[in-house]
Amino acid sequence: MKKLLLAALLAVSSQAVFAHTLWVMPSHFVLSGDDTWISVDISAANMTFVPDKGVSPDNLSIVFPDGSRHKFAQSYQGKRKSQADHQLVAEGTYLIENGGAPRYFTMFEVNGERKRIMADKQAAASQLPAGATKVTTSRGQSKALAVVTVKAPNRTAITPSGEGFEVNFVTHPADYVAEDEIQWQLLIDGKPAAGVKVELSREAELYRNNAGRVTVETDAEGKLQFTPEHAGRYLLEAGYQANTKTELADAERASLTLTFEVGLP
Repeated sequence: MKKLLLAALLAVSSQAVFAHTLWVMPSHFVLSGDDTWISVDISAANMTFVPDKGVSPDNLSIVFPDGSRHKFAQSYQGKRKSQADHQLVAEGTYLIENGGAPRYFTMFEVNGERKRIMADKQAAASQLPAGATKVTTSRGQSKALAVVTVKAPNRTAITPSGEGFEVNFVTHPADYVAEDEIQWQLLIDGKPAAGVKVELSREAELYRNNAGRVTVETDAEGKLQFTPEHAGRYLLEAGYQANTKTELADAERASLTLTFEVGLP
């Protein structure tokens, strides 16, 4: 039976940021200039958009409006946050993503001691020591997303691929406005992810007595709705877990965050 829950980061670059929430923050979300540049902050933190742990930018990429994926032109890893820059040379919508391909973890015990190897079920079969017991393999993936649009929006870069845990942008990110409903759909391998609890938070909660976080749940079609009261920058956090056996794993876990901007009405 599938269990869907809000999860912490599952696969990050170091144990130092394991318990923190990974996010990316572009300098702009909507641009109207020609041949412009974008800067992106990357961090992992307990409080929304308050940088805490610098994260490696090695898995940071940007999908262009034509669907082609690129590494950032330049990047730097800092102690509290990392930063990357890239030139946006075409009109349309870009997807910024920090996160690599799914990773496989095989856990087992030898003489009562719990151990782990980074391998799927097939690869682990030849690596397990003699006498290994309680062998289980999980597929894990985490990613942080943001969407930037230059002039006219399009959907090529943000169209779901049908693989892994994804967001289907029912409402285009360039159209998020305070007091208007925003709709998303969460998918797992192209199918609706129903019953997923999602947390939404707004910037500057450090300066509010009430953080004002909102929890919503996806419906049977994997859809969720949110009507922001205020303009500003927001973070969506969601996680998925299921005991789904495949040739490569016994279970799968995935998490994602989405940074988005809401404009004035």
